[in-house]
Amino acid sequence: MPTDYVQVVSTQGAAGATVSVPITIHDVALLDVTGVDLTVVYDATILMPTSDVNGTTAFAFGDVVTPSWSMEQNVVTPGQLEVVMGGAFDAPLTGAGVLAYVAFDVDPAATPNATSALSLTRADLNEGLISSTAVDGVFTVVSLMYGDVTGNGTLGGYDGSWVLEHAVQANMTTPVDVTFPIEIAPPIWATLPLAEIDADAVADVDGDGDITAMDASFILQKAVSIITSFPVEGATAPAGAPIVGAYGFRASATSQRPGARIVVSLDASGIAELYAGEVALGFDPALLRLVDVAMSSSAEEQPLLVHRVGDGHVAVAFASARPIDAGGGVIDIMFNILRSVARPESSAIRASHLRLNGSRVDTAFEHAYRVEPYTNRLMANYPNPFNPETWIPFELAQDADVAVRIYGMGGRLVRTLELGGRAMGEYTTREHAAYWDGANDHGERVASGVYVYELTAGDYHSLRRMVVRK
Repeated sequence: MPTDYVQVVSTQGAAGATVSVPITIHDVALLDVTGVDLTVVYDATILMPTSDVNGTTAFAFGDVVTPSWSMEQNVVTPGQLEVVMGGAFDAPLTGAGVLAYVAFDVDPAATPNATSALSLTRADLNEGLISSTAVDGVFTVVSLMYGDVTGNGTLGGYDGSWVLEHAVQANMTTPVDVTFPIEIAPPIWATLPLAEIDADAVADVDGDGDITAMDASFILQKAVSIITSFPVEGATAPAGAPIVGAYGFRASATSQRPGARIVVSLDASGIAELYAGEVALGFDPALLRLVDVAMSSSAEEQPLLVHRVGDGHVAVAFASARPIDAGGGVIDIMFNILRSVARPESSAIRASHLRLNGSRVDTAFEHAYRVEPYTNRLMANYPNPFNPETWIPFELAQDADVAVRIYGMGGRLVRTLELGGRAMGEYTTREHAAYWDGANDHGERVASGVYVYELTAGDYHSLRRMVVRK
């Protein structure tokens, strides 16, 4: 590469697409370049600079041009684009990088693998006062292999998982535009890595303009020859299954306490032929933690399921090559209430996105909930009065070593029940509460009467009375 290059970067694109061709320049930061004149020559049977009713619009400034520069462009004759651009003396080009982008419409009838030279017959800097060497490029018409986002020339589950990842990341609070492998390395059916617009077209196999879970389903279907063509490939290709049947959200919670489980379920089992879907929920990450996402299905072939979580948002996407069985269209999104919640709180889980079989559907769902933190509390024993045994329930606001001591009314210690380390929570059932068999530390049955029992848990202690009656 010459050290004083002005280069048209080789580019590729599909027939009928609009492509952006970069023109790069060497480092001119210290050369005070305030004028650039270019003549771009191309094959007019393949490429046409973009335009509108006011004229040619193909040329756009790159990152080394300051916004104050002006520019004029015109197609003098088909196949030749003239551009002049200039700026003030105190706003020269800033360094090495992209000088400009040239947008071309590719002829829809262009033959796959056809090429057009992209030449600079003029590349003058400050009217030739600063040296420059034009470096030409080539445009190649690429025939997109729809669905093959990995670029290995075949369709498979890996392609489906990439498309599903793209779909789920697009539904996050801050969407992430997943870069497909064909944008990083050339697929075997192209000479260069694909531009983002072409890579997205490869993934959008139903041609609806969005990359969704339904695209992943179509890729899986074609990979196993359930279908022979994609909707984007022609009018005879199959279309996405319509939404026929009932669907809806429901929610359940084991309790309102820290550590409890809240499950939000999307039930689409009433849809006759469910192939794919996406759902997104918003929640308060200061109160809830996502535990798992699961889809029930009794079929041997499980749907492909992906979920991502971040910033109080969880996005889920699933896809299958065949209709999901009637009992399998239920997605359970499971949360735990954080054990660290220390005061009563109210919040809600809300649906922000729902798409089934490629169609956006109503997302009017909100599950309001309240969190009631645990407190240190000693409760009434049961039964009371009792003979000969009783259970002593309690509640802990934090993890602690727990002991229960039983005293006679005169203050004499009768029995110590060392319960050891217990986690924050309720201990109210017979399986979990403290148990006293009515005997003293020597194993002797105590006499009838009133006794005092004391709970100690860390720095907390509390007293209550109970009655032994024989």
